[in-house]
Amino acid sequence: MDTMVLVVAAIAVCVVIEMVGFRAYKRHKAKKESRFTKEHLAEVYDDLQDARAFCLAARRQYKDFATSAVDGHRLRDAAILEAMADGEKSHLTELEEFRERLHAEAVSPANLQAAGASLDDSLRAFAKTVDGWASESCTDFAARARLRGYGDIARMYKRMQEVENLYAGICLDIAEGVEDGLDDLSRCPTCGTIVTGRRPAFCTVCTQPGFEFVGVPAADERQKVDSGLKEQQGCL
Repeated sequence: MDTMVLVVAAIAVCVVIEMVGFRAYKRHKAKKESRFTKEHLAEVYDDLQDARAFCLAARRQYKDFATSAVDGHRLRDAAILEAMADGEKSHLTELEEFRERLHAEAVSPANLQAAGASLDDSLRAFAKTVDGWASESCTDFAARARLRGYGDIARMYKRMQEVENLYAGICLDIAEGVEDGLDDLSRCPTCGTIVTGRRPAFCTVCTQPGFEFVGVPAADERQKVDSGLKEQQGCL
């Protein structure tokens, strides 16, 4: 009998502790949400705006590179560059989840024009710009967000940093004509990371299931797509 009483008492204590903890968590969450304003975020809000401006410009630049690659009959490179443009779109979507809650104003793309005598020279210059932003600005953004208690924003920047560093390396590989590692590619639809070969069980950057990765068209597939589009345009 005494054992049963002790068991019931222990269960009751656990239930009370759980209820108290849940209420404390709800109060903490409500307090944190009430502080999620432009005024309170201060420089963290400015960082969100700057990150969006960068991603907008990077997406536009990758699309321009892809167009130049198509013009030069470099269809595989064009497909990869298009995939990176889609990756920047993934970053913009993630940024918008925070910006919408802040009713943030529109942002103009940053000035990231990559000057070069050729597509390869422009890719080399842009790779340096992207790597610098990821290693410096993105790192600073994450540190400020973490310092102000916004771990979710800091983790987003960490993911962006990994992907942007990867993109910088891919730009250099394309510019240098590297063949290894640029075939049989697939892209994570959530964070934009690009992997070669067999898709992982889970994305190493954001843990998205590997079966949801999007394949990057190979050169011959891209040729078929472009030919189909031209035929459609000719029929109009």
